[in-house]
Amino acid sequence: MEFKPWKIAVPRRREPALGMDGLPAFLQAVLEGRGFVEPEAARDFLEGRGELHDPMTLTDMDKAVERIRRAMEEGEKLLVYGDYDCDGITATVILYDYLENAGADVLYYIPEREGEGYGLNKAAVDKMKEAGVQLIITVDNGVTALEEISYAGTLGIDVVVTDHHHPGESLPEAAAVVDPHRNGETYPFPGLCGAGVAFKLICALEGDTEGMLLEHYGDLLAIGTVADLVPLAGENRLLVRAGMSLLSESENPGLRALAQKAGLELSGINSENVSFAIAPRINVTGRIGSVDQAVELLLCQDEERAGELAGEICALNDRRKALEAEIIKDIQGLLEREPQLLDRRVLVLSGEGWNPGVIGIIAARLVERYSKPCVLISVMGKEARGSARSVEGFSIIEAIRSQQEHLEKCGGHPMAAGLSLKTERLSAFAQGIEDYAREQFRVMPVPTLGVDTVLRLSEATLENIRQMERLEPFGAGNPQPVLAFLGVRVAKIAPMGKDGNHLRLTLEQDGTTAQAVLFGVGPEGFPLEEGELADVAAALSVNVFNGTEKPQIRVLSIRPHGFDMADKLKTGAAYQSLRRGEEPEEDLTFDREDLSVVFRWLRSHTPWKKGTDMLAHRLGGASCYGKVLAGLDILCELGLISRKTQQGTETIQLLPAAGKAELDTSPTYRIFQRKLVM
Repeated sequence: MEFKPWKIAVPRRREPALGMDGLPAFLQAVLEGRGFVEPEAARDFLEGRGELHDPMTLTDMDKAVERIRRAMEEGEKLLVYGDYDCDGITATVILYDYLENAGADVLYYIPEREGEGYGLNKAAVDKMKEAGVQLIITVDNGVTALEEISYAGTLGIDVVVTDHHHPGESLPEAAAVVDPHRNGETYPFPGLCGAGVAFKLICALEGDTEGMLLEHYGDLLAIGTVADLVPLAGENRLLVRAGMSLLSESENPGLRALAQKAGLELSGINSENVSFAIAPRINVTGRIGSVDQAVELLLCQDEERAGELAGEICALNDRRKALEAEIIKDIQGLLEREPQLLDRRVLVLSGEGWNPGVIGIIAARLVERYSKPCVLISVMGKEARGSARSVEGFSIIEAIRSQQEHLEKCGGHPMAAGLSLKTERLSAFAQGIEDYAREQFRVMPVPTLGVDTVLRLSEATLENIRQMERLEPFGAGNPQPVLAFLGVRVAKIAPMGKDGNHLRLTLEQDGTTAQAVLFGVGPEGFPLEEGELADVAAALSVNVFNGTEKPQIRVLSIRPHGFDMADKLKTGAAYQSLRRGEEPEEDLTFDREDLSVVFRWLRSHTPWKKGTDMLAHRLGGASCYGKVLAGLDILCELGLISRKTQQGTETIQLLPAAGKAELDTSPTYRIFQRKLVM
């Protein structure tokens, strides 16, 4: 089990800075850490005060309204052109449903991820010409489709662009380009998602600036906004708060059926449910199914048909999980055969036939597992498509763009990106990314868990948790608070769940006892023993069981009290530098005695399942973190130990000696020997 570095925004003080009577001190600290330094601004945020902005203040909105109204009056055929992610799907449904109810002759089209890819394409434009379409309205795409929109113009098709992505140096030659990220845009809130911009368009068409349409489309708008990870601040916060309330009592048969199949009660739904249950199921149709399934579901008015579609989509979601498991198995095998890949600053891995619709999800997991940026590439004959995820501080899109000469296409943002290239360029691309990372960062950024503030265990009460719920909805830009409990005693460790792969922990501090849960870790892989002190980072919620409410502490990160994180970061980075043949910032040496320290511990504690971090902690002053990493690699190279990972838990097993091990045969040991000679 790896121990992550934390960054605590506001350590607790005796007197809260905001000085707001009746508000728990820890919650005032959370607000302060999120930029609220004035009580009035904090109250506005907590109470959801604010106003929706006039959609007509968006640049080109007047042109978009005029062109669409003219098309409707003259009986032209319109087409809503969307995107295959949850934001694009909800945006498509919102605009299509509004236009159809308004009497427009309207179609919708969403390109398939496989074969067409993101955004407008000329083949699709040709199909629209054949269908008699005279006006295309894009949602969640279009602002960079200069060539395709120009092509549509040559066929006599006008285009109105509504998008929220950053444009390039030039805008497309469209009838209107509505995008809050346009250069010089004066709209007060630039953070709208694609569904948000589509909603603003229908408000402008309807002349509705006070939210009447929100009652009809707020549930879909909330789902699209939460799913697209745009900041839940400003106008987005108001829209999602209203939309989540509507979603809890939604009359949309498709949403009700999807929630039921996902095992959710809409009456108690929150933004976390949307992020982890609703949005992934809508997204899966664009990953491995047909995106039309999701559109039909959200437009469906027949409950029986909605149930059928929801069942099909949930089955797709199960298939998606199976595909992910297969690819993860391939990746584990690849890394076992070529462990040197893990020495790279950026993990670039490729595999034949990996489903490109799911590799982005897996890349995010690998970032979590290995604490470094990751690019996964699916090879399909001569063509290859990739998806990348990163860590804070390393812009993966800038890294990918630095290799433009190897690419066919790329797009994204600092934390996530997509790309395509010829298979023959894979090796050059991977090396180029590594060279870029080395030039930009001597020591690579590592993921850090953001912690809002520090609590005592006695403060984890139902009343305080209810107060914290005033911060909802949670999501990008306004995450659920992460709170630290320092120096708590782990009084009891009990397995939980059908297979015992989760834990229920009893924590104690200053006479207060509380229950906590830790998911995805079984008793064997849990690093601590009963009675030990720990530092815990957790999210708080209310657990309801048999009608009884109790506080629940969901552990996000746990480590021994006093764990030397600075040593891990410094000497761990130094060891990685040496493995790459670089000169480390922190001097790191290794000799036979260092190896003996690690070997003697493992000889007395085999098999070891508590993780490398805990091994380093147990050895304490006898060895630093970097030396523990080196010792494990050397023992593995000498055939004295085996290291295998199953279901996220690594097992280090001492192996029977097959004769005397010659230390100089270890490539890792020779690295340190060469360092001594130099």
